[in-house]
Amino acid sequence: MASTELRYRAREGTCGDPRVAHALERHLDEVVALWERLGADGPSFGQTIDPDPAAARRGYFVPLARMLAAGIGSSREHRATYIDSRLNYLPKGLSGRERAELLARLLDSEASAVAELLAESCPRDVTVAALQELHAPLTRPPAAGDPRLLLIGDCVFNDVRLFLLERVAADTGRALDVDHIFFTAGPSPLQPEELRRVTRSAPPTLIGLSLFSYAGIAAYHAVLAEVGRLGRRELQARVRALAAMVASSIEAIRAVTDATILVHTACSLPVSRRRAQSRFLPAESRARHRLNAAITAAVAEVVAATANTLLVDEQRLIGENGGLKAIAAPILGPEYEAAYAHPAMFGAVLADRYADVLAAYELLGKAKVLLVDFDNTLWSGVMGDGEVVHHRERQRLLRELRQAGVLLVALSKNDPATIRWEELELTPEDFVLQLFNWRPKPDNASAAIAALDLAADAFVLLDDNPVERALVEENVPGVRSLDPGDPASWRWLEQWLELPSTNQTEEARRRTELYREAAHRRQAMGTEHDYERMMSSLQLRAEVRPATARDMSRVLELVQRTNQFNTTTRRRSAAELTELLESDAHEVFVASLADRFGDLGVVAAIILARGAEGEVEAGAEGEVEIDSFIMSCRAMGFGLEQLALAEITARLNAPRYTARFIPTDRNGPAAGLYPANGFTETEPGLWTLQASDRPERPAWFREAAR
Repeated sequence: MASTELRYRAREGTCGDPRVAHALERHLDEVVALWERLGADGPSFGQTIDPDPAAARRGYFVPLARMLAAGIGSSREHRATYIDSRLNYLPKGLSGRERAELLARLLDSEASAVAELLAESCPRDVTVAALQELHAPLTRPPAAGDPRLLLIGDCVFNDVRLFLLERVAADTGRALDVDHIFFTAGPSPLQPEELRRVTRSAPPTLIGLSLFSYAGIAAYHAVLAEVGRLGRRELQARVRALAAMVASSIEAIRAVTDATILVHTACSLPVSRRRAQSRFLPAESRARHRLNAAITAAVAEVVAATANTLLVDEQRLIGENGGLKAIAAPILGPEYEAAYAHPAMFGAVLADRYADVLAAYELLGKAKVLLVDFDNTLWSGVMGDGEVVHHRERQRLLRELRQAGVLLVALSKNDPATIRWEELELTPEDFVLQLFNWRPKPDNASAAIAALDLAADAFVLLDDNPVERALVEENVPGVRSLDPGDPASWRWLEQWLELPSTNQTEEARRRTELYREAAHRRQAMGTEHDYERMMSSLQLRAEVRPATARDMSRVLELVQRTNQFNTTTRRRSAAELTELLESDAHEVFVASLADRFGDLGVVAAIILARGAEGEVEAGAEGEVEIDSFIMSCRAMGFGLEQLALAEITARLNAPRYTARFIPTDRNGPAAGLYPANGFTETEPGLWTLQASDRPERPAWFREAAR
C-alpha cells in the first residue's frame, strides 16, 4: 500500500485581511501595552508570567503581538502558534465549553479595543471581523462529534498540539479538545489514576504515546547517557526493556479505553546547539543513531502485534523532511529566539500525521459497510471490454477489511457474467451483496441499505466516478464517498484496520456470512404473514446463560458498537466489564441465537445489578436492576428479547425488577422493550416489573442453541 506517512508542506492561510496585518505591524507596541493593561482580562489572565515584567514582555507579549500580525495575514504557522499561546495561561480545570465562553467574552472586548487602536490605519469593523475570524478556534464551543485527543508522553506533544488545533479548525471547522499527560521521571511513566481521571468524563477519539522523542523519560535518558559505551548485547537488552515500557504503557491505556493509539518511535531531538550550527558535525552521534534505529524496530514489532495501534515512524518522517537538523529548526524564524513559544518544524510534520488519522476516523470511525465499484477502482480498465491491469494491493486491503468485520458490497454498473473472479484477490464470498446491474447507483445504494438494515451513515462508497459519488451523496443522505484515485483514500482505508470500528476476531471474520444469512431470512420471512407461523418456519434455537471470561471479547464488541437496540448506550471498557463479571453485586448474561440458515452466535448481553436487599442469584429476595439490555440489530424481530427476559426473571426469581431506558437519536428500536414485556413506567425513563407479571417464553423457540 501507499505510505501512511506524510511529507510536510507549509500552508498558506486564508483568514484575515492584509490591511489589518499591516496596521498591527505598525502598532505592535500599543497592542502589547493594551494587553499589559488588561491584566486578568488579557492574554496572561492575571498570572505572573515572570517576576521581571521586562522578561515577560520580551518572552511573551511582544512575540505574541508579532504572531498575531503574521497570523492574521497569510502564515498558518504563526497563526497556529498564536492560537495555542492564547491558551497557555488559562485558569485550570475549565471544561471545553467554559473555556470557549470565557475566551469569547474576553476576546470580543479585546477586539473592540484593538480596533480602536488601529482606527486611523484600518476601519474598525474590518479589524473586528478579522480578529473574530482568527479567534474562531478559541471561541467555538465543543459540539457533539468533535474529536478529542489524549497525548501521553514527552514535550514533542507541545508542538503537535500547537499545529493540530489550528489545522483541524481550518480544515474541518471542528473544535479539537486536547488533553496532555506529561511524564518525565520515575520508574513507571504512566499513572493509571491519571489516565482514569482524564478519560472518565469524555472518552478520547485518538491517543498519542511518545516516550522517546525527547530525552524526558528517565530510563531512556539513562541509556542515552551511556550509549557510547554499550556493546551490542547490552544495547539490545536496554532496547528490549524500553520496548517493554511501551508495551506496558499500551496495556495501561487499554485498561481504560479502546481508542486507537498512535505510538511514536524515537529520534534525536533536541539537537545540541553545537551540532545544529556546525557544517561538519552530523546532527546525532553514530551511537545515538544506532540506539534510535534499534528502538524504532522494537517499537514497530510491538505495534505490529497490538490491535488498534498505528506506528509513527519518526526516523522515516525525519528522512522525508530534510533530515534531523532541518526538522529540529524553529519554524518561526530567528526573531522569535527569545520567545517562550518556539515550535520546531517537527511539530508541524507530526500534526499532519495526526490530522490524517483524525480524517480517517471522521470518515470511517463508525462505518460498517464499504460499497465497492469495480472498473477503474479495483483495476485499471473495463473488464467487460477485455484485459485489465489489476490493483492487487487494493484488493488485498479490501480482503483484510472484510476479515476485520467490514461488510463489502459490490456496487458496479456491469454484467455479472463479465467479472472474471479467477483473476482477483477477492472472491464472490467476500461480498455480502453483489449488485451488478445498470440501475442508478443511488438506487443500488438504497437497496443495500434496506437489505442490510443498517443506518445510511454506516455506508461509505468507493468509486472512481465523481458524478456517481456526488449522486449517491446527494440522493442517499448519510452515505459518504472516497475517490480511489486519491492516495489519501487508501491511507484511510488502511488505517481503518486499526480503528475501533474494525476488530480482528472470529466474530468479525464471520460478519459477512452472518449478514448474508440475515438477507436470506428477510426474504424467507417476506413470504409469511402469520407472525408465529413465520417465526416457527425459521426453526429458531436460543440459549440464555451467564457470561464467562470466554465471552468477554464479544460482550465488549456489543457494548462498544451497538447503537440501535441498546437501552442505555453506556460504553464500557474491557476493564470495566471484567470488574462486572467478577463482581458479587452484578451479573452479566449473554444470549445466542441460531436458525435453519446458520448460527449467529452471541447476539445479546444483559447486565444486572442487585438491589439493596439481596444479591443477584437464584432465590434472592432483593430487587434486581436491569442496568443495560444490548442486542445486535441482526437479532431483532425474532422475540429473543422476550425469551431473554423470561429466562432471566425465572432464573433470578426476584420480587421486583427495575430498568432504565435512556433515549438517544439511534436507539428507538429498544424503546418498546420494557412496555412490551410487562414493565410499567413509574417515572420518566424508569420501568418496573413485578414478579407476577414476568413475560412468558415465546412458543416458537426450539431447544437451546449449542
